[in-house]
Amino acid sequence: NLYRFLIGCAGSDNDILDRCPRSEHIKHAGFGALVLVPATLGLFSMTYAISTFADNPYLYVTAGIVWAGIVFIFDRFIISTFRKKGSVLKDVSSLTFLSRVVFSAFVGIAVAHPLVLLYFHESIEVNMAEVAHAKMDSIENVYQLKKKDLQIQRDTIDNTAKALSDTIHTQESILHDEIKGVVRHDDRTTGRAGEGPTFKYDTAYLHRLYADLDQTKKSNIAKKMENGDAIAKLDSTRQSKIGRLTFSHDYLEREKALNRLTASNSIIKITTWFLIIFFILVDILPVTWKGLTSRGPYDEYLNEIELTTKNEVQHHVIDSETALTIHRRN
Repeated sequence: NLYRFLIGCAGSDNDILDRCPRSEHIKHAGFGALVLVPATLGLFSMTYAISTFADNPYLYVTAGIVWAGIVFIFDRFIISTFRKKGSVLKDVSSLTFLSRVVFSAFVGIAVAHPLVLLYFHESIEVNMAEVAHAKMDSIENVYQLKKKDLQIQRDTIDNTAKALSDTIHTQESILHDEIKGVVRHDDRTTGRAGEGPTFKYDTAYLHRLYADLDQTKKSNIAKKMENGDAIAKLDSTRQSKIGRLTFSHDYLEREKALNRLTASNSIIKITTWFLIIFFILVDILPVTWKGLTSRGPYDEYLNEIELTTKNEVQHHVIDSETALTIHRRN
């Protein structure tokens, strides 16, 4: 019987309810349904939370069921132990009611946050992907800047040898014109044919240029090798850094992604708070609803039974004390 099940979820006594009108059955079945709602949400909440870092469905489904059971037990205990007083005002202003509402709110927060992450699942995935690409782009940008510097150094090495080669070609042309007696427009020749003092000086200078070029080529070979090693080392460092990058999609990373989204988008921030408050209200609804309902026949019968039981216990205690006193006197 569905009514019996829901009444059991509310922690109500069926024997007492059997003495009450049908309306009391419906009311307490409603309490039971309200207790089931947070437990059901807790099932999905914890299942999703554990699934973000565990791939085994048996593990996260079991965790969800266990958490749903814990939420159910908490809410059932809270609503079943709440006793109605003479008026609704006394109920909602009592320390018992307020303490149960606060505790239910904490349970609601624990249930709500994973469900908020689930609601923004797609946006969170996009944000985490953007962060991952940003990390890789950062490494790539640093690598490209350093590699560009090394390539500029290599070009500078080649330019030094090229400048010497150009100077040698120019000097060879001057020597050719000097020995022929050609007058150049740059006044680099004397205009007298033959191997005069200027020719000998220019020849010596040309030989020094040949020696410098030879030395520069040898030096450039070593510099290019060092440059190549530096580029290879830079490539290796880049690959190593990219290889060490880890892009976790666990619960903590999703929390960080949600914080980034709420910080950058006011609509997401408002929606997040709305959902959290909504799930908190859902969890405090059973005890709140019971506190706001008027005292019914069930509460009267329950109070009568508890009072009768209390009086019987007191009578037994008094009888036992009296018997003990008589026994001691005898």
